[in-house]
Order: sequence, then C-alpha cells, then structure tokens
Amino acid sequence: MDLSPVDLINVKMFAQRVMELAEYRKKLFDYLTTKMGDIAPNLAAFIGEVVGARLISHAGSLTNLAKCPSTLLILGAEKALFSVVSVEGRITRYSFIV
Repeated sequence: MDLSPVDLINVKMFAQRVMELAEYRKKLFDYLTTKMGDIAPNLAAFIGEVVGARLISHAGSLTNLAKCPSTLLILGAEKALFSVVSVEGRITRYSFIV
C-alpha cells in the first residue's frame, strides 16, 4: 500500500510535531529538576522531582504540604479511597506515592 503525497506530508508533519513535543518535555523536565533542587531539595532527593512537584501542587504550596498530617499517603487517591469507604470495598492504591 503506497501513501499518497498528501498522506506522506501529513505523516512527516506529525512526526515533526512528535519530535518537538519530546524536546519540549525534556526541557520542561530539566526546568522542573532545577526548580525542585532549589525549592525542595530534600523532598526531591527523597521521592524524586516529579512526584515531589505533584505533591506540592496537590497540597497547594510547600508550606501546606509540610503541614499535612501522616495521612499524606492518600494525596491523589482521595476519590478512590472515599468511594471504597462508602461501599465497603477493597482499598486500591492510586496515590502519587504508591
């Protein structure tokens, strides 16, 4: 099956866009790594830059994250946890950490 010239152009444009998005993602990850190293180096070293950034974002700020109780593990899994509690089902783990 041969591609028409129009299809070939579209495939090339799509491949170029995928490569641009991959480069943007790498730049964004490098930026996140740098910022997490400056703002929360211990958190970044302990659980990683991406998970640390998600926790800070979910808590609202680094100060709010520091004030969280020991139930920190459920951050990101509140919806799943409370739906299980309401129907007395088996608890699944879908938080940012686990």
